[in-house]
Amino acid sequence: MKHHFFTELARYAAIQPNQAALEDEATTLTWRDLPDAINQLASRLEAEAGKRIALLADNSRHWVLTDLAALKLGRVLVPVPLFFSEQQRQHLLAASGIDTLITVTDDQLTITRLPSGYPALHAGTEKITFTSGTTGTPKGVCLSSNNQLRVAQSLVDRLAGLGLSRHLCLLPLATLLENIAGVYCALLLGGTLLTPSLKTLGLKGSSELDLRALAHSLQGYRPDSLIGLPQILAALTGAVEAGVELPVLKFIAVGGARVGVDLIERARRCGLPAYEGYGLSECASVVSLNTPGMDQPGTAGALLPHNRVRLSADNELLIEGNLMLGYLGEAPQGDHFATGDLAQIDDAGFLSIRGRQRNVLISSFGRNLSPEWVESEWLAQPGVQQAVLFGEARPFNVLLVHAPSLSDSTLEATRQRLNTQLPDYARVAGWCRIDTAMTAENGLYTANGRPRRDAIASRYADRIEALYQPAPLAWS
Repeated sequence: MKHHFFTELARYAAIQPNQAALEDEATTLTWRDLPDAINQLASRLEAEAGKRIALLADNSRHWVLTDLAALKLGRVLVPVPLFFSEQQRQHLLAASGIDTLITVTDDQLTITRLPSGYPALHAGTEKITFTSGTTGTPKGVCLSSNNQLRVAQSLVDRLAGLGLSRHLCLLPLATLLENIAGVYCALLLGGTLLTPSLKTLGLKGSSELDLRALAHSLQGYRPDSLIGLPQILAALTGAVEAGVELPVLKFIAVGGARVGVDLIERARRCGLPAYEGYGLSECASVVSLNTPGMDQPGTAGALLPHNRVRLSADNELLIEGNLMLGYLGEAPQGDHFATGDLAQIDDAGFLSIRGRQRNVLISSFGRNLSPEWVESEWLAQPGVQQAVLFGEARPFNVLLVHAPSLSDSTLEATRQRLNTQLPDYARVAGWCRIDTAMTAENGLYTANGRPRRDAIASRYADRIEALYQPAPLAWS
């Protein structure tokens, strides 16, 4: 797979030498120059870097070139999310046995050697991607080059024919989804990879967004495709509904958390071609994806061919095939991975994710409910930025909601309207406004936009309890 990847890059360099391959605020690198740039940096890594490289940098051509040079050499690369705390970074460096740190400042790449004890890694490890998951300690997922490139090739096969020639890296490049479905896939399609800094795009940390800056970047770079989280799609949809003009896009992949069908349909009515997908770091990112030719809104898309999937007796999604080598410091991965996601698979091979197995709420009346279902309906409403449902061992459900642009009367009207569309056990009986966004920085959300439910319940215990005292008189 690796040989094929670099052969394809060389082929594009020969047939379209003057087309842009990499573009950021500082430089445009043509396809003619891309192979030489990779080889030059690979030679520098051979001379100055060790065996295990941590890459701590904002989005830029330097990030992509470092990733490609390490891939070509077979060095272990560990992307460091910029939003990680200092404690999380130190854990990442120590657990991975990092002997080299690469940073980028003022458009210059710096290589720094570090002492290392070289803890054992799974055989074949070439990338370790860390996810904060549901606890504060990041967990390392060990992947081979084949793990990564199989996914990229499946995406290329699925997306071929859409005419995607300019991809904007909207997510941090340290995010595996952008690294594989963005960088590798765009390059295998022979496109132009746009890598402006996150600041230029209006993104800060894991969840802060300057919508004006993002719209300006889209207007300037005019991409064909991008990958976003549901919150970003909701923000862009709201901007278009408010009259902001955005360039014509051909494909917007949305993942990281369940996307409500109402949001997908709103976005498409606004001219935003949004398509939901599903993936896991443990499977080297994308597992399924909706596309213009294979589309069922409300599902997470058609399964990609590099994996095999099945459901357990209690409908947990089990995946076989292109699995990680194993978690860092743990036993090798077995022949299947239990995702913890409750799912359905229809006869056409479209996957629907109904919620997390361990997140299922069981009411005091014994009814089971995946909170993600109700939350996605709320998050599809204009102005609702965050919504987290509670109701374990309670007679009814309550909601914490962050919607700074909406009045209390609008939120109450939203509650009443959505409740008419839900069965009684899934309705929201009471809600409380959260004025400050829940983020990875304040420990309440994961990096990919999923709520840390235990942490939120602890932080807002008094407010949640107040919603049950006294109990609402009617479901309404």
